Order: sequence, then structure tokens, then C-alpha cells
Amino acid sequence: MKFRMKIKEAIFFIALIELVILIMVLFSCGRPSEGSRKAGEHITSLVSASVETFPVPQKKNEDSADDPAIWVNSKYPEKSIIIGTDKKGGMATYNLNGEELHYYFTGNMNNCDLRYGFKINGDTVDIIAASNRSHHSVSLFRIHANGMLDTLHSRVIYSKMVDEVYGLAMYKSKKTGKFYVFVNSKAGEVEQWELFDDHKRVDAKLVRSFSLGAQTEGMIADDKTGILYIGKEEAGIWKYDAEPEGGSEGTFVENSSEKNTNIKYDIEGLAIFDSGNGNGYLLASSQGNYSFAVFERQANNKYLGSFRITDGSIDGVEETDGIEITSAPLGPHFPKGILVVQDGFNYDGRKKKSQNFKLVSWEMVEQVIHDF
Repeated sequence: MKFRMKIKEAIFFIALIELVILIMVLFSCGRPSEGSRKAGEHITSLVSASVETFPVPQKKNEDSADDPAIWVNSKYPEKSIIIGTDKKGGMATYNLNGEELHYYFTGNMNNCDLRYGFKINGDTVDIIAASNRSHHSVSLFRIHANGMLDTLHSRVIYSKMVDEVYGLAMYKSKKTGKFYVFVNSKAGEVEQWELFDDHKRVDAKLVRSFSLGAQTEGMIADDKTGILYIGKEEAGIWKYDAEPEGGSEGTFVENSSEKNTNIKYDIEGLAIFDSGNGNGYLLASSQGNYSFAVFERQANNKYLGSFRITDGSIDGVEETDGIEITSAPLGPHFPKGILVVQDGFNYDGRKKKSQNFKLVSWEMVEQVIHDF
């Protein structure tokens, strides 16, 4: 009898141990790790976000939030606005405390970008463009200081690309003063559309098309240098002449592929920090290891180093899609500008929530770049 009791006790304790191990495994898998490390990787620079936006309205397990833009309020910088796309439903605007101001069910909006001072019917407006996957088109909106967006396109600007619209960037030519929208597809097609005044509305005409021959998304145009940067998701960053007559030949940005052991595909969001006189930085989100690669803006875009956004007062950042930066001082909390990034895994402790955007003071990023 005693022998049987000991066997039962042993079985019970073994089952208990197995249950504890299972619980530990489940908890460890609840949140992604820092990203699988590659041989030779040496990313030790860390920053943390100080603000996060209200989550997008989609379910917590959906890949939905995607790309941010920053509208700088020149009169009241602390009242500047974050605009974020939701590729499962629309666009949202937020204040610098992360509070949602407005949400617009405008379709599956993938990437967005904005420019200031477009002249239309005797007025001057600030425009944000977005790639609308619901209609295979480019949508245009006027930005208001209270965070409201008004539809601005005079018609649906349908893309002529075979694959669906994906990445997007705006460009204002230093040579001509004209405004353009670049849009690309998963197949690597690229279109350049010129925007023009159409009597209280904005219309567009296709002025250039070319292909990179591989999946693309992240794009950013540098108005000061006239360069368009495009990320091939599994092949690094390429740069092109942003003018409509610029042709289809690009130049590879050295150390922007996986030959650089601090980068792990996909290459996703691209953004430029403008420190004046053509100087500054080009940033790229390295989605595969949850990091951000920093290149010089000038010359041959020398690679400087990489950093991660880790847990602080709010959770860290993983699998980032879109990013955006401004060097404009935005009040006492962001005196040297701000980095805004999409967060692929938004957590409150161990509780997973719908995706959102994280705001990082540029002061922190500036310090890690200084220490590279």
C-alpha cells in the first residue's frame, strides 16, 4: 500500500513539474524576444520611447498599424500632430501625448507622407498623401491644425501598376517647386505622379515609371538633395534621382543589406533627419532583428551603427514597419525633434494590445549616434 502511495506521489510531482515548465514556456513565448541574433551582430545601443499612441481599432492579433507622418505646427510646436495609417481600415491623427484626435475610415491605407505649402486656388495648404489599397489608388488630404483631414483629390487617382499599391513618398522639387507622389508595389514597380491645382482640388498626372524587380515598400525623398531612397525588402537600400527625368538607374547604399551583420531583413521604413546644410542621417528599420540602422545623409551614406528601442516607461518596439523623423523642436518634451515608429507587438505588461506608434525623443537617439 505504501509503495503504491509513493508511486502516486511521484506521478503527481512529475505532472506538477511538467505543468510548471509548460506555464514558464507559455509565458516566455507571450512576447517576442529581442530578435534572433546573427553571427557577428553587435547592437548594444538602446533607447526607449516616452509616449505611445492610442492603439488602432483592429484586433490585437492583426497586422494593422503601418506608417506614421509628423505634421509640425509652426506656430505652436507642442500642438504638432502625428498621423498614422491603418492598413485594415483608415487613418488616425494623434497629439503628442498619444491621444487620438480623429479616426477616418478611408480604406486600407498603407504608407503616408506629407508636404507643406501647396498652392491651390489662391490658398496654401499642407497635403498628406497615402497609398490606398482598397482602391489601388493614391489618396490626398488637407491637414488642419486641429488634427482634422479633408479629402483633397478631385478624382480617384488610380495606379497603373499591375500589383497593388504599397509604399509611398512625397517630394517637392528644389529645381521647379513642383510637388510629386511616388508610389510602389510589392512587385517592385514604381510610379511618380505630379500634383497640380484643379480648382479647389488637387489632381495628378503620371510622369515616370520604372521597376526594381523585387519587393519594395519603404521610400523617402530628400527635397534638399533631390534623392529618392527605396528599400528592397530583401536586398537593401537603393537611391535614385527624384526628378521625373531621372531615369531608372539606381545606386546601392553600401552596408544596407544583410552583408552588414547588424541588419536582418526585411528593410522596411525609411526616414531622414535634417540637421541643416545637407547634413543629417538616413534611418532604416531592420525588421528582422527589431533594430534601426543609421547612415549618413550626405555623400555615399556611410553606415554608422544600429540601435534598438527597448522597454522603458512603456513597452519596447518589435518588427517595425514605417518610421518618420522631424528635427523641428516640438516643445519641452521633444526639444530636438522626434522619432515616431510603428510597433508590431504592442504590450501592456504581458497583455497584448492592438498595434500602435511609439514616440522617441531625438535627444536619446542623438546620444546613441554620438557613441557609435
